[in-house]
Amino acid sequence: MLVKLSLRLITILEMIPSGSVVADVGSDHGKLMIALYEEGIISHGYAIENKPGPYEILKKAIMKAELIDHIVPLFSDGISELPSCVNTVVVAGMGGKHIIDILKSHQSKLANVSTIIVDGHSCLPLIREEITKLGYNIADEKIIKDSGVFYEIIKFVKSDTAMYNESDVEFGPILRQEKSATFKEKYNERIKEIDTLLTKDLPVDVVEKLNKEKERIKGII
Repeated sequence: MLVKLSLRLITILEMIPSGSVVADVGSDHGKLMIALYEEGIISHGYAIENKPGPYEILKKAIMKAELIDHIVPLFSDGISELPSCVNTVVVAGMGGKHIIDILKSHQSKLANVSTIIVDGHSCLPLIREEITKLGYNIADEKIIKDSGVFYEIIKFVKSDTAMYNESDVEFGPILRQEKSATFKEKYNERIKEIDTLLTKDLPVDVVEKLNKEKERIKGII
């Protein structure tokens, strides 16, 4: 791999089916798309940005890598201009509500999309809930710690909608079963955060909410 990727981007790359036609929404410097081509995972794809400055940086990076014939930079709002040949969409590095808005605002563009890979920095339960409502199931989940930050990367595949319980939605159906060392580390840290918060003078309803969250976590890890 010529382009250097963070652990987060490597984890995303490893989830992408070989031979896919990929669109990376919020592609930044195009590192993921360039690496996907270099590794032979894709033969072509689309890198999407919606702001002029980042789009110009993206386009220059693709041209510098001499991949302009294989990776098409698109100046587009989310998936609004998604080509019909795309079957895998990556939406990474942004807030959960923003990711959901991107996907739900142009649902018709998902008609040929069989795989969605999401790296949301917030609202993970909401991501699981809303994307499954679009007709996708959770096929894979990974939790990593990269530069001191925990990331949960979720792979959705199109299929008949599965039933997920509250624990599945909150903690991830695969992650909570696997209970990796990183998963336990994340939630043990969260318990410590809650314990610190509970030493403060908080409203009764907030204390109750924090205690319930703590008990849910203890029941999982």
